Amino acid sequence: AVVQRRVREAVVSTQSTGNLECLEIVKKKKEDSSAGDNAGDKKNHRMYSQMQELINKYIELSKQDPEAEPSWQVLSKSGETKIYRKEEQKGDVLMDFLVATTLVEGVTAAEMTEVFHSKELKLKWDHTIEGDKLLETLDDHCAVYHQILKRVWPAAQRDIVYASHKQQLDIQSGEEHPSWIV
Repeated sequence: AVVQRRVREAVVSTQSTGNLECLEIVKKKKEDSSAGDNAGDKKNHRMYSQMQELINKYIELSKQDPEAEPSWQVLSKSGETKIYRKEEQKGDVLMDFLVATTLVEGVTAAEMTEVFHSKELKLKWDHTIEGDKLLETLDDHCAVYHQILKRVWPAAQRDIVYASHKQQLDIQSGEEHPSWIV
């Protein structure tokens, strides 16, 4: 018998354009960091190839219109935020891709990505997290975390170890600010 496992990958693709409580913290961090300092930007870390493969897949998926393609399933819609799911078989593994898009007025995608990617800021807005520990910093854009989720009755408490990677995408014609992927 073939054992299948589900792999969940998630991406938040934000377009530029809110007042977020964390926005000032992001702007302050940018002011405090020296411009052009790429000392921590190691593009050859042990997970780089894996991350680039996933990013390329999500870029490919982002070119599809989930509203028009029957292979996409809408999981959630709330205001400007939409979450879609698509299953693909890759050998013995059932890949379960999740794509979320949102529009936040007055915030660039880079600022939104920083709030989403930052451990300290994520705990301020994601109330499903009970604890979060940075296990390893791979480079300025990629880190490995251990996260403990709050218990939701009747399920047992869950935890997860994951790599979070953020990357700026190429500016498309007509875009004032670049899109980012996490």
